[in-house]
Amino acid sequence: MPAPYRGPAGNGAPVGYGRPVGYGAPAWAPVPPVRSGGGPWVAVLVVAIVVLIALLLGVAVLALAGRSTVDTGASPTGAPGGPVTTSEATSTTPAAATRTTSQRGTTGSSVSAGSTPTGTAALQGNPLFANANAGLPTQPCTATGWPSDSAAGKRFFDSVAPCLDRAWQSATEGAGLSYRKPTVLVPSGTKLSSPCGTTDLATENVAAFYCPSNETLYMPPSGLEVDRYGNQPVIYLSVFAHEYGHHVQRVTGILAAEVRLERQYGRTSDRGLEVSRRTELQAQCFSGMLVKSVSDTGGQFTSRDYRTAFEDQERGDQPGSDRDHGTSAHAQGWWNTGYQTNRLARCNTWAASSNDVA
Repeated sequence: MPAPYRGPAGNGAPVGYGRPVGYGAPAWAPVPPVRSGGGPWVAVLVVAIVVLIALLLGVAVLALAGRSTVDTGASPTGAPGGPVTTSEATSTTPAAATRTTSQRGTTGSSVSAGSTPTGTAALQGNPLFANANAGLPTQPCTATGWPSDSAAGKRFFDSVAPCLDRAWQSATEGAGLSYRKPTVLVPSGTKLSSPCGTTDLATENVAAFYCPSNETLYMPPSGLEVDRYGNQPVIYLSVFAHEYGHHVQRVTGILAAEVRLERQYGRTSDRGLEVSRRTELQAQCFSGMLVKSVSDTGGQFTSRDYRTAFEDQERGDQPGSDRDHGTSAHAQGWWNTGYQTNRLARCNTWAASSNDVA
């Protein structure tokens, strides 16, 4: 049974808001290196290939000139029902292209448009990151109240969930991937049960979590520490956007690929923990993107909320806890990367160096 994907609080209580936090250099996601063109011999080879193709085309034209122009419509041998064809259908969204052939990653995993990528193709090669200029669409978003209790929390998250639904449906379908909305629950109490197991907020200090088994976000007011943060909607929106980011990872194949790597390396091994950190820090980056996409757009959230949200992102691994979420500096830095750029490709933690996801 998979463990729930916890919020940015990690294994310690949320820290950051209410005390000065410096604006350190953000952990900007590096651009994957560009491979060398291969040297002068490549140009010679290309010229030779072009000449060969031209000769073959000339021979084909001469051969066809002697054939009848009448097409009998006969199917090729062994292909019942008609001639063999290939096709490419391009949607109205420029970034989304549907191909009948599949693309293969370096591990032999494959992805075709509309399907969920697997293996390497789901991580650093995910179609979500293919367009360097793609981001979340800007839109106004206004929250109803704040999650002071379970009933108020349901009204709050019901009011902002459509903003995230629209944003991420646009982004995933724009990348040629299918999309489905998550379920959002706002449970009361401190002991929560889900298909991912039982979570005790009193002992685990979990802010919120996402269970991939039933594709549900759990946003309990007691975990969100509403008594501490009060009426500051942008803080709850940021945590919600982080957990929603895990759902995006689920529907785009990232979570499944991450789980396989954790099992391969061992969840508590150094490599396994690094895989977990890449997942969590990417959700941080997605959260920053979402907050930026709804700021100064005519809704409730504006750039004046930036400092409140930014300071609250210092929610990394605490002393003595597993190193599975990243340092507070990186948790804050990757969130800021998403906010400052609103570019999906900049949230590709799988292409980042190990130092940038420590």
